[in-house]
Amino acid sequence: MSSPDSSPWEKSSGRFSTDENPGCSREPLRSRDRIPAIEPAVDPEPDGGPGNADAATAARESIRRHSRSFSFASRLLPPAKRSDVEQLYAWCRWCDDGVDAAASPAAAAAFVDDAARDLRLIADGREPAATESRWLATLVSRHQVSIPAAEALLAGMQSDLVPAADFHVADLMRYSFRVAGAVGVLMCPLIGLRDRRFLPHAAALGMGMQLTNIARDVAEDWRRSRCYLPVEWTDGLRPHGAAPDAERVRSGVRRVLDVAEGFYEAGDSGFSAFDADALLAVRAASSIYRAIGTRIRRRGYRVLEERARVTSLEKLALFSRAVLKGMMPAFVVGNSGTLDAAATQSLATARDLLLEHGVST
Repeated sequence: MSSPDSSPWEKSSGRFSTDENPGCSREPLRSRDRIPAIEPAVDPEPDGGPGNADAATAARESIRRHSRSFSFASRLLPPAKRSDVEQLYAWCRWCDDGVDAAASPAAAAAFVDDAARDLRLIADGREPAATESRWLATLVSRHQVSIPAAEALLAGMQSDLVPAADFHVADLMRYSFRVAGAVGVLMCPLIGLRDRRFLPHAAALGMGMQLTNIARDVAEDWRRSRCYLPVEWTDGLRPHGAAPDAERVRSGVRRVLDVAEGFYEAGDSGFSAFDADALLAVRAASSIYRAIGTRIRRRGYRVLEERARVTSLEKLALFSRAVLKGMMPAFVVGNSGTLDAAATQSLATARDLLLEHGVST
């Protein structure tokens, strides 16, 4: 087992190494066209367009069922932004469920192929087959949502089809970017972030949230024969028929949450780049997910016994703190010189992964 004080960073670059990647080595799908810039969001037509009412209803139900924390934060957005965010969330959830809820590995692989085919159609300006893909196509058309980031998300889903024999720190970073950091990038044009220099901050915030999810959901993932705790931090722990060793799990969860803090700090330092009417929702989402990690720590990292949750009352308290923070005098953010070493390294890792997946900054 690695020493608690040993650094997870690659010493030569001061970043998480993503050079060796046996568990998540698949390259992301590539489209012909790249979205060159993030443009200002355009308000929807008054009637919402054909089928948009049904899409909005389905999206809102999806977010309510699957993520109470995200649902709480999204309610703080103005109606137009909230509708777009819910629609994007529903597409992301559709991708996730298409793999996790598939009847067989073959069905999951077929789903990923179909979703990837739809993405290529969207990139070519053609209508995709699936209803959920058409929701994404609408967002790409109206907001220039990043196709490479959507491809990265599908690459993350694809990597879940065949669990890695080994899962290293570099794999954890790449996986967290694909399934959550990429979502942060997809969200940016919907909530008013138009300066591409802040895309690494958005990706870092998503990665911090995903690292929290991984720490919280070890038991659930283990039942699916998955384990996203790196072997370096768990003395080689990998899924097998028996229950996981509790001490090795606690060691891995502690390290994951320690690393998550750097990504939260990096993400939070870019808040000023968002539209003012979206800032409170972003602050609340960051605070709520971070509070899940705090609860896990207070329980001694015992994630196998009980799934950590943040109560509605606690969310309201976090919301109040977010409001107070928003009233504080503004200061310069987005400058890695103002961040501590862990946050600076996290931001660099997010930036490297964006470039690796074809998202320019």
